[in-house]
Amino acid sequence: MHMLSCVHLLMGLAFYVHAQNATCPSLCTCAFHGRSNEKGLRTVLCKNPSLTAIPASLPTDTVKFRLERTSVSRVFRGAFSTLPDLVYLWLTYNSITILHPRSFSNLTFLHELRLDGNLLSTFPWEALKDIPRLRTLGLHNNRLSRVPPQAAQYLGNITYLDLSSNKLSTLPNELITLWPFTTQSEPQRSVVLGLQDNPWLCDCRLSVLLDISKAPESSLVLLDRFLTCIGPPNLAGVPFQGVDLPRCRRPSVLTSATKVTTLLGSNVLLRCDARGYPTPALIWIKSARPNLYNTACCRQIESIENEKLPRKLPSFVQESPRIGLRWSVISLNGISYKDAGEYRCRAQNMAGTSEAIISLNVVGVINGNSDSRKTVAPKSQTSKLPPSERKPSQRLKMTPSLSPKNVTGGLLSAPKRILTAPKASRDKMKRDRAG
Repeated sequence: MHMLSCVHLLMGLAFYVHAQNATCPSLCTCAFHGRSNEKGLRTVLCKNPSLTAIPASLPTDTVKFRLERTSVSRVFRGAFSTLPDLVYLWLTYNSITILHPRSFSNLTFLHELRLDGNLLSTFPWEALKDIPRLRTLGLHNNRLSRVPPQAAQYLGNITYLDLSSNKLSTLPNELITLWPFTTQSEPQRSVVLGLQDNPWLCDCRLSVLLDISKAPESSLVLLDRFLTCIGPPNLAGVPFQGVDLPRCRRPSVLTSATKVTTLLGSNVLLRCDARGYPTPALIWIKSARPNLYNTACCRQIESIENEKLPRKLPSFVQESPRIGLRWSVISLNGISYKDAGEYRCRAQNMAGTSEAIISLNVVGVINGNSDSRKTVAPKSQTSKLPPSERKPSQRLKMTPSLSPKNVTGGLLSAPKRILTAPKASRDKMKRDRAG
């Protein structure tokens, strides 16, 4: 019995030593909670107004970290990279104005991120790539005035997004249409979105969200369904459910072709048509380089690799007499290998953005030792070229004295040669005959 008590005492001592194997940062408190599976959960709470930076010596086995009501204003790159087991990260009611795009690197197990009550005017949405298991993102009570359309591609598996009490007047329709999404593993997944206490401007930019607010059932659940408009003036104070914008229509884009193959040096016109309401604006963007399989373009390869993409292209835009229709054309003259690649025709209006892609392929061969599309021989080598390959200016011209005067059946008549003897020789020949 005495031996059993000693074993229990040693086990408790080992557990206590394990709990104290990392020093708790000053101005913070640490708690270690045991579990039935003999694993522990460490929580660190830093709640002191005198803190101006995130402590650098956090215990590496921390599972939940809370930084609350401090003077911290920036979160630098890799601020939590030494906490690979972190699941909950609360940075609430501080003075944070700047987040580095890599602030959350190495947090592959993070499940919940809360940044409520800070001074954020922008949020680095690309930072979410480092936290693929994130489910909850709280941005309540900040100063956000815009959410970019590309934010949708970073939301991943998030099922709770709180954007309430910010300065948002609109949300891009792309954000709502691209997210939430369903997967084979979660076909009926619902997403909760908090949008209350924002100055919403109810126009075509908000048409998708307005439609969702009226739907009795949707995979996107609004935390507060009684949202109201602050503008335009004729809709001020009107609930989302009472707004009707029947003419809003997201653009649709149609191109003349999806793949174009053309010869080196030729001229090409690329056209696209778009329809939507309001009438969409059209721009062309070259977004990808060619996939070079023909190395005959030699010296041009370097210039192709140095091309800065994506880049906007000049185009000719024409609006149809009918409202809501518009078409655009770009002209590519004297096609070279550099012109090959991917061209995007992008249409945008207040209801959203759409685009269509044309892939341009260039075929043909140019001289590997020349920057010109045509091979031209140097002057010193002109005489070595066959007459049929010489330019007219390089062929020999016949002088009038050598030009044939009579042509018969395609044959040239040979000129007659008459030999005339001197007069002295003729007299001698007569005397000889007389004698």
